[in-house]
Amino acid sequence: MTIQISPFLQQLTRLCRERPRRLALPESDDVRVLRAAADLLEAKAAQSVWLFGAAPELLAKAEAVGINLHSHVESIRWVHPSDPVFRSATRDHLAAFAGKRGKVLSAAVLDEASSSRLDQAAYLLASEQVDAVIAGCVHTTAEVIRAALRGVGLAPGNRTISSSFAMIREGGSLPAHRYIYADCGVVIDPSPEQLVDIAAASVATFSALFPDETPVLAFLSFSTRGSAQHPSVDKMQEALRLFRERYPWIAADGEFQFDAAYDAAIGERKAPGSQVPGRANCFLFPDLNAGNIAYKISQRLGFFDAYGPILQGTTRPYTDLSRGASARDIVASALIASLRATDAELPKPKA
Repeated sequence: MTIQISPFLQQLTRLCRERPRRLALPESDDVRVLRAAADLLEAKAAQSVWLFGAAPELLAKAEAVGINLHSHVESIRWVHPSDPVFRSATRDHLAAFAGKRGKVLSAAVLDEASSSRLDQAAYLLASEQVDAVIAGCVHTTAEVIRAALRGVGLAPGNRTISSSFAMIREGGSLPAHRYIYADCGVVIDPSPEQLVDIAAASVATFSALFPDETPVLAFLSFSTRGSAQHPSVDKMQEALRLFRERYPWIAADGEFQFDAAYDAAIGERKAPGSQVPGRANCFLFPDLNAGNIAYKISQRLGFFDAYGPILQGTTRPYTDLSRGASARDIVASALIASLRATDAELPKPKA
């Protein structure tokens, strides 16, 4: 790779090489995307990348800024967004998919969506021509989510689109840690039922990224085990109850203040008998305020790298990016999406 990557991304790259996936990059006019595509193919971390646009133009644009796509051209699939046959196939898919959900899309909406690269990518994903879509460095999160919902839909048993961040500190002078934080970017004030969906999706993300580790889930609050009374505390208690009913084999407890979840000694004093304190690696926040603030504090004061947002809840991985994403960020999201495409499911109950 021409982009310098961290030990964490090197690990993800090794995992992706074991089962490389087909990745759609619909925002291919952006040189950041072209650089990421070249690096993914050079590292053999993708089976193929699908680029949207005319091959001569994109190859020339890449070459003009020193990006070598020519040597990987055999692993590139070219998507022509204006091709009438492809647009018609996208239109038919969107109409049929809406019909399955009892909805009808107007002719105007279908015409517009069939020429949208985001919706075209969703069609490729839903029809299993690609394994994951990575977008959002040009389009907004709302546009990415709308295309994902319109063309791919929610995973079975899930009713919530959410996001998580992989929080990684590699070590050095500070202890190394690897966590999942959720939700930090989508659901502003989740209900108990939505928190269960977010928790389940986040555990699945953890298991895909860290297959050798056991997910341990902490439901966070400003209260520990009823030390305070408030509707937001009630919400986390109810979410934990519902989660345990649905996924009794997954280690989960709460509600915890963060120190009780993080530190085994404090957890033993505040929540005696719990097996989560000191072991928690998936942190579920009560609302977007808490999650977003926490991951940014961890970045700036705790020297963690934040990888995400990882868009969760769709049937197949349709990944969102920040519009300020670098080529390195796009590579990271592509690697994460590849692993989630391979094994994005909850750990099974023990026999």
